[in-house]
Amino acid sequence: MDSLVTLAGLAWDPEIRGILVVATGFVVLMGSVWLVMATNSGVRLATLMAAAALMGWMVILGSAWWMYGSGWKGDAPSWKTVDINVGDLRASGLSYARELPNPDEIPSAYELVVASGDAVAIAEFDTLPNATDNPDLEAEALDALRADRQLRNETITRSELAAVARNVTDAAGLRAVGPWRLLATTDAGDAQAQAAADVLAHPDLGFASSADYKLLDAYTMGGKPSLTDDPNRWDRISHWVTSSARLTHPTRYTVVQLQGVLLQEVPAGVAPPRPVVDPGEPVVSVVMIRDLGWVRLRPALVTIGSLLVFLALCYWLHVRDKELMERRREFETSSA
Repeated sequence: MDSLVTLAGLAWDPEIRGILVVATGFVVLMGSVWLVMATNSGVRLATLMAAAALMGWMVILGSAWWMYGSGWKGDAPSWKTVDINVGDLRASGLSYARELPNPDEIPSAYELVVASGDAVAIAEFDTLPNATDNPDLEAEALDALRADRQLRNETITRSELAAVARNVTDAAGLRAVGPWRLLATTDAGDAQAQAAADVLAHPDLGFASSADYKLLDAYTMGGKPSLTDDPNRWDRISHWVTSSARLTHPTRYTVVQLQGVLLQEVPAGVAPPRPVVDPGEPVVSVVMIRDLGWVRLRPALVTIGSLLVFLALCYWLHVRDKELMERRREFETSSA
């Protein structure tokens, strides 16, 4: 009975099972090779050759890990929050963030769409459904759909507008707001996710869940130069060459803004309504810095360390061969 309990524990605990699998593989695969060499060359020489072969294989494996950033790697790049500003960005702890205007100091995204005259932006954010396109809807349902679409149009963010019609936000000067540039929602996903997690981690901000706020705009500055909006082949080649040749990584900052929403009652069985920001709530700006991590540090150490051990073992084998050749020469000389 005790043995059955022990076997059940081994099968259940993946850590113990993993250790046993690795140990078994090491003994069966490497041990069998060492055993074959030991029967032909002796224990000491077989151990040296097996260890040298293992270190050589580790150099090759570590080089692949180092090149592709895989295997036993370090921490991946991530966003680190350096400041959470509530209300006025001019009071931010980061000097660069003070150069970014508050959301109420620049036109809203809907105002930019209306004033732009851009066909794509108007078709996406300033057009309402009509009876011709929805012949199966009753008048009441059509009015509700039009009201919801108009609410969606009026509450779009500048980052959402930049994802659809970048030329509209660029014409409004949001490509270069001081040192900052507006990020489209398609480019700010990981930063917004980290900002949301950091905001929820501070209960004093008053947000208990993601339903209590709405993500607004995201701005970024610094970092490596990016491609233009419509790059040709030469632009891509030159950007790849310059990025690969750059030794330093310029510091990159990102600001993600969000704001509390109005509390809306949701009847049971009904889809939640579209979130609407509460104008009485302050805008929360999460200022983050890009931490590049150290993904390739461990593979580099494995590769360099294995190479040094491999070279030492090869030198040891070389010295052993020279001593053996010298003794053989002395024996042949004395015999003659």
